[in-house]
Amino acid sequence: MFREMSGKGLKPDGVTYSTMIQGLFQVGRCVDACKLFNEMHAQGLIPDQCTYRIILDDLCNNHLVEDALSLFQLMGDSKLNSDIVVYTILIDGAGKCGTYNVVFDQIKGDFDSITLRGLVPGIVTYNSLLNGYCKNQNIEKAMQMFREMAGEGLKPDVVTYNTMLQGLFKVGRCVAARKLFDEMHAQGQIPNQNTYRIVLEGLCNNRQVEEALSLFQLMGDSKLNSDIVVYTILIDGAGKCGKFHIARNLFHGLSVKGLKPNVRTYNVMIGGFCREGLLGEAMLFLKMEESGCLPNNVIYHVLVQGCLKNKHYDDVEMLLEEMDGRGYSIDASTSSWLIHHIAASLLDRSMLKLFGKLVPKELMDDPSLCYWE
Repeated sequence: MFREMSGKGLKPDGVTYSTMIQGLFQVGRCVDACKLFNEMHAQGLIPDQCTYRIILDDLCNNHLVEDALSLFQLMGDSKLNSDIVVYTILIDGAGKCGTYNVVFDQIKGDFDSITLRGLVPGIVTYNSLLNGYCKNQNIEKAMQMFREMAGEGLKPDVVTYNTMLQGLFKVGRCVAARKLFDEMHAQGQIPNQNTYRIVLEGLCNNRQVEEALSLFQLMGDSKLNSDIVVYTILIDGAGKCGKFHIARNLFHGLSVKGLKPNVRTYNVMIGGFCREGLLGEAMLFLKMEESGCLPNNVIYHVLVQGCLKNKHYDDVEMLLEEMDGRGYSIDASTSSWLIHHIAASLLDRSMLKLFGKLVPKELMDDPSLCYWE
């Protein structure tokens, strides 16, 4: 329809182009969106500030942060350089895409001078900055900014506290995280479901499963007791900390709560059984499909590696054949395990044909996987 407009004597305007560009980004056609943006310029149509925000946001959402930054820099000394929303989009996109250091270093000078231009970063901008610092484990800088917010007249919201809690747990500062969690309550910010997920996962990742379970039990009959994500966090944490009996009890208690395990829950349990050397029970979980949950690629990887580690070689070929039947492939880690066992004559070389069907081409071209030839 867009291309038909010219034949009908209608010339697309800036709104038309902006609508098309945003639509193309939303369906992942980034190259076409950028081409249309260039065409818009060639037609002498200058995008307004709102359109630039949309385009920068879409580029960041599609992990094209460097492209967004390049577009921002091409604009030179324009209104975009004094638009706090634009800075927030770039900072947030950089933090989410793992390119925070690269992008932030380039815009930090401009951002630091924002207040000199009469612009004051709001809570959303601070949250984006904190998120980037926390993801890069620069927790001291994040804490400094967190404390500075009060001086700017800004009150941390639930998102702010969630971001800081996740950052503190990531660097193993559990005591500081618990203090911040208590402070959150004292400041009248009510933790949401995501807050509890962050705290429980943070405690489990730092091998404080008993504390996580105590906190979970303190919540009583709340939404957490009907949250399969929370149960999966606890099951995973208990299993990895050598308390598999607790993990198993939690899993078997799901049906009493009326909860259905999802593919992540099954993955966690299968991994736990494999670590404990209970391959027979792990293999039983392939019947999960009968419960309406299809085993995914990751589950097969866990099972194949579990069978190899525990010398259950007879099951390996069966699992690979099932993967082939489902159209799955094997990743680099599983490929290395299989090649090692074939080279050591622990698996029959006749499996090479099946192996070749399951390995993606890019892995087959990797010289590190071909030492056995």
